[in-house]
Amino acid sequence: MLLKISCAIILLNILVAQCENLDEENPCKLQNITTKYAVEVSKNRMLLQSQLEEMRAEQTNLFAELNSKLDQLMVNSLRADQYPSSCVEVGTLSRLSGVYQIFLPGHSLQPFLVSCDGDTQGGGWTVILRRMDGSVNFFRYWNDYKEGFGNVNGEFFIGLDKLYAMTKDLNQELIIVMKNMAGQTKYAKYYRFAIGGEADLYNLRTLKGYSGNAGDSLISHVGSNFSSMDRDNDKSENNCAELYKGGWWYNKCHTSNLMGHYNESTFGQGINWLLFTGHKASLKEVQMMIRHTV
Repeated sequence: MLLKISCAIILLNILVAQCENLDEENPCKLQNITTKYAVEVSKNRMLLQSQLEEMRAEQTNLFAELNSKLDQLMVNSLRADQYPSSCVEVGTLSRLSGVYQIFLPGHSLQPFLVSCDGDTQGGGWTVILRRMDGSVNFFRYWNDYKEGFGNVNGEFFIGLDKLYAMTKDLNQELIIVMKNMAGQTKYAKYYRFAIGGEADLYNLRTLKGYSGNAGDSLISHVGSNFSSMDRDNDKSENNCAELYKGGWWYNKCHTSNLMGHYNESTFGQGINWLLFTGHKASLKEVQMMIRHTV
């Protein structure tokens, strides 16, 4: 193609030279010839550019496919105990946010997928809950909360069993990053966070050291058991989970309700953080994340 363009340019120069030598009685239509071949060169240039872009796209796809196969080869070659045990360990290899596999000794025999946040306050955070668009139903039964549900690339809850396994050694901090419907973002951070196991009804065991600008709307839930629509473990005469359309560490009933109904303004039924949204407004987005500390 480059050769074709070069030939067209050379031919154009020859014609111009010939026109300069012609008699005035046979004038050369130089302008028409120039226009004709200029259009041809332009078309060829555009075609060449299009072909180069196609080649670049094909190259990008090939590299992506190669990287995917290399990643899969690496995954298949790793023993379970060779996987990172948290997003902090993932962060030593890659600072990028994304989905990774981690392995928790004593929890299961196989690694599992987690969403890692490498951007918020130094990175290394494991996302345990994400609400962002209402695409996942969070008003569920006990076993759903126990096992976890949703999609780690979107809305999900990691599951109480995994959360207990990750926090039982009392070495996790918690951050909750939230955005209201007006786009205002705030956060609440705690330097220690842990829950109990199923025998203890996954009670909110430890919550210490609040900092942030969202207000502390979780402290009143410390010591509360986890409740769902089919497991009423709260301290109220009513079933708080049934009443407020979610699963949570309800007390009598709540000052926060991050598994409430998306975009719901009915009192207490939305994704509430009392000191930020009140009980009659719902958060647009929220992420609960934990990070291993020394």
